[in-house]
Amino acid sequence: MDLPKIKNENLPKELREILGDQDAHFDAIVDPSDIFIPSLDVDSFKEGSHRTRQMLIESRKKLQEYKEKARHESKRNNSSSKKNHQGTQDQQEIVD
Repeated sequence: MDLPKIKNENLPKELREILGDQDAHFDAIVDPSDIFIPSLDVDSFKEGSHRTRQMLIESRKKLQEYKEKARHESKRNNSSSKKNHQGTQDQQEIVD
């Protein structure tokens, strides 16, 4: 595996003092056999990306539906609880 090197003339003064007339070479920090580069099938990648986007759109639509349903349920429960509360107050006044 060929790694980049920096020509001596492009090095800062401090590094030139350390390296002398040599260029700066880089050493691999991983074993080249550990690097796996899968072959990329562009068509299947695009298809998978499209499918993922569609799933995300459907998920967001469902979330919006659930939020709206919860909001309607909350409003309905609030109005019925107000009616129930008013009814119990009316009954309390009759008892008093």
